Parts: sequence; structure tokens; C-alpha cells
Amino acid sequence: MRKCDTGVSIITFACLIMLFMSGGNSLAMAEDFPHLTAEQALAAAHSNAKPGSSLNILREIVANADTRRIGDQALKQAKAHKIEVLENGRLINILRSGGYLLAEVDPRTNNIVAMHLILMEAGGSVKDVESKCHGVVTLADAGEVVKDTVELVKQLYSTPSTDVSSLASKFYGGNFPDADKLPDSLFTIPDSLKTSGAKANEIREAAALFWGYLAWPSRSALSMPGCSASPAAAEGAAEKQRDALKAEFLKRTNMDHSINLVDFDDIRSEKQIQERIELLRRLNSFLEDSLRKNADPAIVGANLSIVTMPLSVDVDPSQAGQYVSSSPPKSLFLWHRVATGGFAIEEITWDW
Repeated sequence: MRKCDTGVSIITFACLIMLFMSGGNSLAMAEDFPHLTAEQALAAAHSNAKPGSSLNILREIVANADTRRIGDQALKQAKAHKIEVLENGRLINILRSGGYLLAEVDPRTNNIVAMHLILMEAGGSVKDVESKCHGVVTLADAGEVVKDTVELVKQLYSTPSTDVSSLASKFYGGNFPDADKLPDSLFTIPDSLKTSGAKANEIREAAALFWGYLAWPSRSALSMPGCSASPAAAEGAAEKQRDALKAEFLKRTNMDHSINLVDFDDIRSEKQIQERIELLRRLNSFLEDSLRKNADPAIVGANLSIVTMPLSVDVDPSQAGQYVSSSPPKSLFLWHRVATGGFAIEEITWDW
């Protein structure tokens, strides 16, 4: 996850906090903002589809008064504070008018030709964001991967940092991956933990608490009204929020403020890792209490709806039987077909 520039000025940071932490009722409900209909979505995709292709709706996001208000607020505040809006307001527009993910299918083979993300821009024009499929993906597999992607993203953003170990069952093999095999994946088990002499269950728990702490800003960003305008800036503000909460936690527990609770390089014994696990449990519980008290369910729900919208499904060119899906803003998921049927996650990467 990308860190916020440490050179950001106090004034700029104050603007970020105003943008991403304030809710309020400064904007009227955008009741008359046009809704994107299925007919409009199909017509827009049909105009860009290959002759003879069929179109299938795989995912729909329905806008309502709350999502439109949150989208309007994000746009207004981003303009006021000169925050660059992600991809010309793509996520904001989905909140304001809804969105559809369509699969363009070759009826002769029932394979996917392309995916079409359909949304409505300001002014009412319908936009088709097309993503070509470069391998053989059947409509049935695409539908399954889209469904699994939606459910996985919901769990990633909804699972408390104290319970991240429960996500391991979703991975291929039922465990978080090893860093030596998938070093760029989220939820890998740091190599330094394996040299501590700790038990396997302690290593897994320490790794889960470690990733729960690191993923907390991404989850906290969803509670910020401006997240749809700029997820990167929202997460940057959330990281500063987490660091401030960590400092408060260390002060309350009379601990050295310079301690790095998520650096395992200094762990040399099982006792040390047990002590670190206990500290991470307490810290993550402290972070969760803060998030639970301050998060507005309406804002979290609206922002969660857009990050669960898959953008594409394709094959992994490096290995047969694997698929790649993506979701906003830049999350990538590598799926593996398991022998018992269905898909399990192999690797997760993102960079806001």
C-alpha cells in the first residue's frame, strides 16, 4: 500500500481531513439526478460490441438518495480543495447514477470477448469503459469469478483487523501464502517470522494481526465521504489517522513511542513473538473501537458498493486454469480452480 508523502504540509493535511472526515448535510439530496437503466447500459455496450455478440449483465449497482448525496459531496469538496479526482469521477458517477458490468459474449463459443463497465457521466451521457478479454474465459466462469470477487472484496473490507486470520480459508490451500513464493501478495507470511522458533499457529496469528494493522487504513478510508473522489488521498488521510491512534495507544499503555510493533526482524524467540502478538491484539482492538464509533454506515455502505464492482475478468497468461479479476481502484485478484470445484484466491495485490 502506498504511503502518504511525509512532506505534505500542515495546511494540505488539514484540507485532506476536511475533505475526507467531514460528513454533514451541506448538500441537498440529488433526488432528480438521472438513473442509469439496464436498457441504456445495454445500448451503450451494444454500440461498441462486435457484430453478432450477445450481452449479459453480471453485476448492477443501484444508486439511491444516500449514494447520490455522498457522491455529490465528494465531488464538491474535491473541487473546493483542488484534489485530483480519480479517472474523471468514475466512482463518483457510479454513486450518483448507478452502474452495470456487462459481459460481451461470442454466441458460437460462449466465451467472453470483452467486459463493459457502463456508467452515466455528469450531464447524462452514458459511458462505456471497455476491457478486452485476451484469453479463453467462458461466460459461466466469468460469472462465477465476478460473484467470488464481489464476496471476497466485501470480506476484505468488512473483516475487523483483529479477525483477519479468518480470511486464510479463502486462499488456495486454506493458508496465507509464503513470502518466498508470492512476495508481492497481500497477506503473505513474513520470512522473518519463520526464524523466530515460534509454533506454526503463532506465526499465522502474528502474520494475520500484522496484515490487519496494515489494511486498517483501506477500511477506514471507506468511512470517509471523499473516498470516491480520490481513494489514494482518503487512504493517505486514514494512514495518518491510524498513526495518531497508535501514538495514543502507546501513550495510554506507557510504551516507548519509537517501538515498531509491525517489524518482526527483531524477534528472536517464541516468547518475544507471543508478547508481540498480545500487543498487536490490543492495538488492533483499539483501532477497531475507534472505527466502529466514528464510521457512518451509510457512507461505508456506499463506498463499499463501488469497490466491490469488478472491472474485468481475464486469464492469467503464466498458468492455465487461473483467472485474474480486478476491482476499483487498482485491486487485482488471481484465482485458481480447485479440484473440488469453484475458485480459491491465489494472490491479492493492490496499489492505491
